[in-house]
Amino acid sequence: PDAKNRVVLLDAAEQLLIEDGYAAVTSRRVADRAGLKPQLVHYYFRTMEDLFLAVFHRRAEEGLAVLSTALQSPQPLWALWRFS
Repeated sequence: PDAKNRVVLLDAAEQLLIEDGYAAVTSRRVADRAGLKPQLVHYYFRTMEDLFLAVFHRRAEEGLAVLSTALQSPQPLWALWRFS
């Protein structure tokens, strides 16, 4: 349940960032979107900055994994072009 709550909070924060922008994202809105109590936002992420960094870090890791796979392919330039 702990890891699931963290992922749900990250998903909610990411959705709000995309829909409403950085300035509109609050711990209460993230919790509401996630269907969790607001206190849990600060349980998993000490500050909102930590939450935002976790959102960006998660996407960066996914992007790096895709790039790594593309670069290891037989035609890396073509694979990178498809990635973009």
